[in-house]
Amino acid sequence: MADLHKLTIAEASSEIAEGKLSSVSLVECFLRRIDQLEPSLKAWVTIDKAAVTETAAQLDRELNTKGPRSPLHGIPVGIKDIYYTAGMKTTACSKVYADFVPTYDATSVARLKEAGAIVLGKTVTTEFAAGDPPPTVNPWNSAHTPGGSSSGSAVAVAVRMCPGAMGSQTGGSIIRPSSYNGIVGLKPTFGRISCYGVIPVAWSLDTIGPLVNCIEDAAIMLQALAGYDPKDPGSSEEPVPDYRRALDQIDTPPRIGLIKDFFFVRSDPEVQKHTEEAAQLLAKGGAQVEEVSLPPSFATAADVQWTINNVECAAYHEESFRSRADDYSNRLRERIEVGLLTPATHYIQAQRLRRVYRREMDALARQWDVLLTPTTPTPAPRDLSTTGDPVFQSPWTSCGLPTVTVPSGLSPSTGLPLGIQLAASSFAEARLLAVARWCDRTLNVHLTPPQVS
Repeated sequence: MADLHKLTIAEASSEIAEGKLSSVSLVECFLRRIDQLEPSLKAWVTIDKAAVTETAAQLDRELNTKGPRSPLHGIPVGIKDIYYTAGMKTTACSKVYADFVPTYDATSVARLKEAGAIVLGKTVTTEFAAGDPPPTVNPWNSAHTPGGSSSGSAVAVAVRMCPGAMGSQTGGSIIRPSSYNGIVGLKPTFGRISCYGVIPVAWSLDTIGPLVNCIEDAAIMLQALAGYDPKDPGSSEEPVPDYRRALDQIDTPPRIGLIKDFFFVRSDPEVQKHTEEAAQLLAKGGAQVEEVSLPPSFATAADVQWTINNVECAAYHEESFRSRADDYSNRLRERIEVGLLTPATHYIQAQRLRRVYRREMDALARQWDVLLTPTTPTPAPRDLSTTGDPVFQSPWTSCGLPTVTVPSGLSPSTGLPLGIQLAASSFAEARLLAVARWCDRTLNVHLTPPQVS
């Protein structure tokens, strides 16, 4: 079968289940693409080709005797290099963890493996998933940032070196690089997926989720990942619905709350115009689109988020930072130092304000099927010293609500991808994904980097 690398997870899963495609063939296809593209794109940290191929062969044998474990059976995925993977280096792309090999899997990795997915390799992250730029190259234009911190996962999925990958978001690290690279990124509700075994940036903010090429694939991966984990204190016992089935359960066009406050003011004119046009297309398709206002607590949300982020980051690194400060990159070192100097009273006040903010944002989101904003203020910046501005994602990470970015077109001035960001109320991922697919089909935008052929 030609062009195996272009198959979505859903398409490859169907071919594997029907016996038309072997996992070995699929894995070998992606390994060849990695050999071809990786030298220039620098999306991967660690790949064990022999182990990957052997795992694929085992899953093919299992399929012939027992059938598929799930829609992820035999599907290779990339794992951001802050996820513990038993027997495989987990470096966080840092000198501090350069030789660290975990003895167990992160809960999310274990669940993917239980579902039959194959860990293709570890993808590049900015150091400890913080703000320093990665070596990864934007496949749309090498002069522009690919975004971060899930840089390698976003690029690997965009150029079809794997059909799906895992990322994490403490500010904007799933949604922003997904948008910059023209793919779908899902940040679930805080606590929807266990963070156990994932090196933290900030415990009360960190959220993990998939980066994929279509909404259905996001639903497939979320199904395998979601659910309570007693090993994670932040994990929720909220029941897990059938996300894939829910994609087809929209009876009428959605009700969409368009947020211009803050988001349009901070966007460049091109993004403002693009988002307005996308909203108009959705309205023309039958959606009820109305402008809504942000609650008063939004005014302090950014400052609150950064205070919490810095302090919790410093708390995690405090011990190793005492002896190895010079091994940390500049921006991360500055963040840790700020966190160490922040008074405990400031941190407690920030968490108090955040509780009010979370309550008000969830109440707003419950009035609509989804809320809509531009995903980013601009296309990927022409600046390799940055990963871009997380200002449009951080508010949603702070309040813990689920968000998804949907590719919506190309920037006329740069030719780089743009996206719309959709948000829903707590644990409403089923509705969020269903509306996202409706929007995706209505906009009918398909973005492909130049390297994909």
